[in-house]
Amino acid sequence: MKTCLQTDCLIIRKYAFAELRMKLTTIRILFTLLILSLLVFACHDPIDPVLVGNLPIKTITTPKDNAVMVYVPAGEFLMGTSDAEIEHYKEIFPLRDIARYDNERPQRTVYLDAFYIDKFEVTNQQFKQFLAETGYEPKHYLDRLPYNVPNLPATVLDWDDAVAYANWAGKRLPTEAEWEKAARGTDGRIWPWGNEWDDTKLSGNDGRGHRDGYRETAPVGQFPQGASPYGAHDMAGNLWEWVSDWYDPNYYRTSPPNINPKGPETGDGHVLKGGGWAENLDFTRCANRLGGEPGSLLRGFRCVIDAPLGE
Repeated sequence: MKTCLQTDCLIIRKYAFAELRMKLTTIRILFTLLILSLLVFACHDPIDPVLVGNLPIKTITTPKDNAVMVYVPAGEFLMGTSDAEIEHYKEIFPLRDIARYDNERPQRTVYLDAFYIDKFEVTNQQFKQFLAETGYEPKHYLDRLPYNVPNLPATVLDWDDAVAYANWAGKRLPTEAEWEKAARGTDGRIWPWGNEWDDTKLSGNDGRGHRDGYRETAPVGQFPQGASPYGAHDMAGNLWEWVSDWYDPNYYRTSPPNINPKGPETGDGHVLKGGGWAENLDFTRCANRLGGEPGSLLRGFRCVIDAPLGE
């Protein structure tokens, strides 16, 4: 009887030891996998999506022009200027005639399908690649100093030249609605970074460079602190930006479509958005829109593509 008990004890101890050994082996394997995963993470560059504010920023790079594009998801946003904002502008822009904002009213809710938009304005390097590969002769491109430095935004004064580049790159110009959503997000903010003016967040000054460090335009991407909620840079200041829409100052009051609007059938020139290096405050607001003859205003652009179905 005693011998049987001893044998049983030995068997129990044997199985207990085996079970303990298996647990220790499992722990060692898990620990090894943890160390390996940490080493892999430490040895690689950051992986998209990254975070800007509280939004995940999803990017792609298009092969034709090697442009990084940021993702803007489908959904609604507030387009234009509200009555409450008008009251606010009376305080912060006391010298402005309130009628100046009529072309931005009324504010309305607009739905857009998902799309990608260039993270930066098209640069001289990219625009010259297009010219070299196609032999296209631009109607009005400032290919001279100080405007034609490779990493400066291309100063493309004619809308047709911007469209030609977009077609070559397999893209298109953004609609005004797409541009505005990419700049302000869904909360109706005044500037890409929020509702408080901050002249350290854009290329915009009095032409002396005392505030932003650049006498005129700045290389793209120099003000990441002023990026939009989706990670698009320089959507306030630097160069005015062409969009695809014709300009009609009364368009917002004609009950335009609230789903993927493309602007009026015709108009007085094409809409410009975002302000330029010589403008501050009012003209760099996301809802600001300019049309007609732009005169001496320096203009550039960025492109968009539709997001694949299901994104």
